[in-house]
Formats: sequence, C-alpha cells, structure tokens
Amino acid sequence: MKEVDYIIVGQGLAGSVLAQQLLNRDQRILVIDQQPENSSSKIAAGLCNPVVFKRLTKSWMIDDVLETAKTFYRRQETLLSEEFYTEIPLYKLFVNEKEQQFWQQKSNEPDLFDWLNPAVEFPFNPNLIDSPHGAAHVNHSAFLQTEKWLNAFQKYLRNQQAFIAADFRYENLSLTAEGVVWQNVQAKKIIFCEGYRCIHNPYFDWLPFKLTKGEVLTIQFDKLKLDQAINKGVFILPYQENYKLGATYNWDDLSEKTSETGKHELLEKASRFIKDRMEVIDHRAGVRPTVSDRRPLLGIHPEHKQLLVFNGLGTKGVMLAPYFANKLVALLLENQALPREVNISRFLDSKA
Repeated sequence: MKEVDYIIVGQGLAGSVLAQQLLNRDQRILVIDQQPENSSSKIAAGLCNPVVFKRLTKSWMIDDVLETAKTFYRRQETLLSEEFYTEIPLYKLFVNEKEQQFWQQKSNEPDLFDWLNPAVEFPFNPNLIDSPHGAAHVNHSAFLQTEKWLNAFQKYLRNQQAFIAADFRYENLSLTAEGVVWQNVQAKKIIFCEGYRCIHNPYFDWLPFKLTKGEVLTIQFDKLKLDQAINKGVFILPYQENYKLGATYNWDDLSEKTSETGKHELLEKASRFIKDRMEVIDHRAGVRPTVSDRRPLLGIHPEHKQLLVFNGLGTKGVMLAPYFANKLVALLLENQALPREVNISRFLDSKA
C-alpha cells in the first residue's frame, strides 16, 4: 500500500498549483488525471488582464492575487528550466470617442492609477488594424503558456513518482477513519480539482456551477505582426509563432466539440478591425468551471472531513490559482479559516 498525505484529482491549473504548494511544504502527494485533450486549462490563452474592460474596474482581488501569481510562475520557470510567463502590453482599442473619454476618466481614479495607462495612442498600422479612435493599454498584463507549463509540470511530477494517468472512478474510493483509500493508495485527505467534471462528483455535485463553453482559434496573418495583445470584443494574443484569437462564451452547448458557429463568431468579430487575411491553424474548445456567484469553490465536505474541493476558478484561473492554493494549504496544515466568499460553506443552506 502506497501512503501519501494528499491525493489530488485533476492536473489542470487548480490541481497543478495546489500540488506545487503542497510539495513546497514537504507534503507527500499523488496527482491523478485522465489527461483530457480539451480541458479548459489546456486550451486557455492564459491571459492575465487585471482590469474588467466592460466596466473599467479592477479585477476582483487583483492587488493580492497578481503578484502572488507572478512570483509562483517565475519560480516554476526556475524549477523546470523553461519560460512560461510573459509580461506583455494589452491594448484596448476604442470603439468611439465616448469609450476613449471614459477610459481617461477612469484612469484618473486612485484605485486605477496603477492599472490603466491614460495615454491615448495610435500604435498600429492603419492599413492592417482599423482603430480611428486610438487605443490605450493596461499596466501589468501578462500571459501564461498554460498547456506548455502543465505538460512540463506533469513531467516533473512523474519524475517525483507523484503522478498517475488514470480515469478516476468514485466507486473505487473508500472513506476510512484515517482518511481515504483509492486502489492501492492511502491518504489523509483527497482534494478534487476536476474542473467542470465536478458536476459528476457524487460528493460535490450540489455546488452551483454555471458552466460556460469557450472556443479559441490559433491563427496566422499574412502581413500583420504584433508584439502586443489587443482587445476589441475579442482578444488577439501573440503566442509562440502564431496568435491566439478568443474567446466565445456559450451557456447552452456544453460539449467539448468545436463548432463552425464559434469559429465564425471569432473570425467575424476580429474582421471588424483586422484588415488582413487570417488563416486558422488550430481550433479548440473547452468548458470553463464557472460558478453562479463568480467566486472560487474551496473547502471541506460538510459530512466527510477527508474530502475537499478546489475548483471554480473560471476565466481568471491563471491569476487566482496560486493565491487561493495558498489559502487551502493554510487550512490543511495550519487550520486557518478560508475566506467566507470562497468557502463552499456559503452554499450549505441551499444544499439543505
């Protein structure tokens, strides 16, 4: 019988970050993952945008989470001897003068001094990008090459004999007085980091997910070259030798299959301001584990204290995962209470 401190189910963003944070505290772990090709973590462009463009407000908890995330991914680069995290300007292209003026007004608010650059610029070739009202950029934006990092981290876990590629089946899990047993592995606790598949988890299927399907294209241009990320209804992000174009939001079709409708939507929105031919290199889809109240899901099962969940990071997962993984580790090892707004206990009344 193999003995570990914690079993982690799922090696997406949540599971991987949590695994590293537990390893940092000298905990014995085993990560189990069925290695789906279209997990939302793997297809995500990994864009770290500290601002909500629609309302021009700071992203939730950005002052706390972004620096934690940056430090975490930089340390991963050192550990794994590869580059994953890139700081890059993110330009918002203005639709009209009203939007331009609203940006400048918001950039003068004390809360947004550090995040919104007030200067209106015309940095793009007008023959290739239509932006007559100019653009301005967000400070401290970045992106993580999520799939590249997840693959490199999985290799690291395998070398530590801390990873098993398997389809986790709940009927093979036994709860004991000492913890849990899964196949030939005994652990103090098991932490479910399954993304949207948590809706099938018999222990946590009561959590109020509001899932969204997202589709992303990898494209190439004929002439356009960008060193910046841009946003105008959709984002375009320089990514390795190509560009990521995304993303769609679909609350009805929750399959992991790509659609011509999603592809057409992205290309049509991009063609409103891109005046260059776009060649589609790749097209992928995944289901985001978004939650009804748009807050992560962390905590201990109300009846089975050896079962925990770390999920619901949604569209901001790259930024949120390191900070809240720290909170969960502090709960496990130091019995520190979780923040109320992310603790699954907030939904216990509805479960009853």
